[in-house]
Amino acid sequence: MNLQVIVSGDGWVLDRHGKILADAFGGELRTQPEAMPPDGITYLMNYAQCAKLDNGHLDGKVVSMLTHYEPSLLLLWSDAVMYSHALVPMSESTLAEIDGYRHKATVIPLPVPDYITKRRPIIGIAACRNKANEYRKGWDLVDKLRAMHPEWDIDATGGTMAERNMLDWYKHIDLYLCPSRYEGGPMGVLEANALSVHCVVPNGVGWCDSVNNATRFTPNDYRSMEAAITKAVNRNQAFAVEDYIDAHRKLFESLK
Repeated sequence: MNLQVIVSGDGWVLDRHGKILADAFGGELRTQPEAMPPDGITYLMNYAQCAKLDNGHLDGKVVSMLTHYEPSLLLLWSDAVMYSHALVPMSESTLAEIDGYRHKATVIPLPVPDYITKRRPIIGIAACRNKANEYRKGWDLVDKLRAMHPEWDIDATGGTMAERNMLDWYKHIDLYLCPSRYEGGPMGVLEANALSVHCVVPNGVGWCDSVNNATRFTPNDYRSMEAAITKAVNRNQAFAVEDYIDAHRKLFESLK
């Protein structure tokens, strides 16, 4: 594919996303656009880079990422929106700014894998801890997990949460973990599954076998649980990048 991805070159996070695309499609990563054949694609990772085009024109197709609207960049915003063959708004609010050009727009969420953001994966557990359930809920396994993996953020709710706060809690975690040895439930795995949070669950424990597309482990086996969480963390990070690349593949093919 004849693709050039235009980045700022100052190490901004969009430079790294631009490299993902250049590597995936065999394209060139540049800070200044160069002449392209008629079937080529120039991807501006920030609409302000329209200033680098030759009078707003370049042979081939132009794709502009709309990071955010700024009144001081109105002319460049207008040029990008009007002259680009495709637009990639970074958010729904940005999309709302281009009402008359929505037919050009494809919303593609930026992936935030660990190697880009260095953000610690958040592993959620919705359960209270007391002497009566210490063994059944597998809290000793959780303690070992915390000690062995300080790079993971294990967020336990304590088992009490107002319903109005529950949705926000599930939205902020990356994975849901049920470390229990045996259960009469638990509700947490059903709630997480219903909200499309990937679950890491023990085989044959309570309702855990009812959870779709979960990563599973052998109950009461720390190594098995650790391996399942590692697999799930890597899965989330890899899927984010794969989805990002696949969405752009469909976009680029639509421009042919």
